Amino acid sequence: MVEDDPEYRDAILLPLLARSGFTPVGFGSALELYRSLLSERFDLVLLDVGLPDGSGVEIARHLRDTLPVVGIVILSGRMSPTDRMRGLEAGVDAYLGKPVAMQELVATLRNVAQRIRPRGPGRDESAARDQTADGAVAGGGWRLGAQGWNIVAPGGSTVVLNLAERQVVTLLAATPGVPVPREALIGRLVENVHDFDPHRLEMLVYRLRQKCLHEAHTRLPLKTVRGVGYMLAW
Repeated sequence: MVEDDPEYRDAILLPLLARSGFTPVGFGSALELYRSLLSERFDLVLLDVGLPDGSGVEIARHLRDTLPVVGIVILSGRMSPTDRMRGLEAGVDAYLGKPVAMQELVATLRNVAQRIRPRGPGRDESAARDQTADGAVAGGGWRLGAQGWNIVAPGGSTVVLNLAERQVVTLLAATPGVPVPREALIGRLVENVHDFDPHRLEMLVYRLRQKCLHEAHTRLPLKTVRGVGYMLAW
């Protein structure tokens, strides 16, 4: 956990997480976290946004690029729709506001942890990829795996999705070959579609396409349907 308020971190959150079955480690700055990552491995990272040496959003973006399977949750007092979308676009799995109900924090961390399954020696990775979200198995060699938390490309490469990407892709995968309106996709990301800048959806789709091209070395068949929205042509 990266939180620069020592009382909130050490007297409240760390004991709570320890009682809830986690093995928490607290840091007061981004530098402390980065130094620890040189020798330690973490399954989950809980981040504040306003840190003395950087933004939690930028830390999340860096972690997502370098540690794609780590779970990332932001806990911040900055809860405007713009702040929340910045976090989701940076790759966080959940964005919670301060003050937070402790039961909600614990439940969120546990839900994020469910998708992180360490692969032990001899584990059959293909079996893990065979698990699909909502029973959705795509044609053309593309499909969803790990309960919708990744996309499996025709060659078997796996692209890990963040929460916002998962919400959009699972909706598109439910009706392959059928255009999904932008409003419906935005409705999966925020409660009030009128508070959402549509260009942020375009950026999310662009980043997802680039991620698939970079990690799976092939183009995701995610098509733009002019005047309507997007469609998965798989």
